[in-house]
Amino acid sequence: MVRLLKIEWLKVKDYKAFWVFTILYAFAILGINYAGYYINELRLENLPQTGLLVGSPYAFPKVWQTVGWMSSWLLYFPGILFIMLLTNEFNFKTHRQNIIDGWTRFEFITVKFVFAILFSLAATIFNVLVALMFGLITTGSSFSLMGIENIGYIFIQTVAYISFAMFMGILFRRSGAAVAVFFLYGLIFEWLLTLLINLKFDLSPLGYFLPLQVTDVMLPIPFGNQVIYKGAPDEYILVLVSILYIGAYYFFAMLKFTREDL
Repeated sequence: MVRLLKIEWLKVKDYKAFWVFTILYAFAILGINYAGYYINELRLENLPQTGLLVGSPYAFPKVWQTVGWMSSWLLYFPGILFIMLLTNEFNFKTHRQNIIDGWTRFEFITVKFVFAILFSLAATIFNVLVALMFGLITTGSSFSLMGIENIGYIFIQTVAYISFAMFMGILFRRSGAAVAVFFLYGLIFEWLLTLLINLKFDLSPLGYFLPLQVTDVMLPIPFGNQVIYKGAPDEYILVLVSILYIGAYYFFAMLKFTREDL
């Protein structure tokens, strides 16, 4: 696997779009959290009494959840990136060359998902650094590891979004179609489905078990999540279901790739 990962790295290290999307993603994480931090500081400055009521979302220990929730809105960046990386393999026929060179189809798909996991790990570490930075500069905040489990949720959510995007790429083999479905489903259709299912079944949590929604519920909005996600399942259930979905993306991606013509 190490050898395959080295080859995978050679494919992307000189690919400008990879670095453009990665750098934009990193700056976007910093930017969206700075915007949230700045707005919060203005709120505390103009309405200091609200600080006593709800506290600061960028103070420890809340900052772990806040950064995770804010950054979750940006997961379409790596999703699009991995769709591009995967569909490029089909467009330029490099997947055929890999198979001719001795790779198995199992190895081709597996190394893609392992690379996605490593990218998600790097993104999670960056989120940790961002959370530490804003937590330490927030007035009245003292370092705390309470709520650190949210870092694990960030990692699982990132892997889930990228894995879903990669499955779309393998399913459609065209970046335009895969990106369109990824966006439309994630931003519109799943939200509507969640709303309709929960209303249909009298505000039951069934809608929270949809593929991307289940990871979103793990990292809810820092304030008001009990109202927005009323009746949401416990975190350990959400984590288990998220991992099952990731496994399903891998399994069905493998199934499709191994059964169709190169």
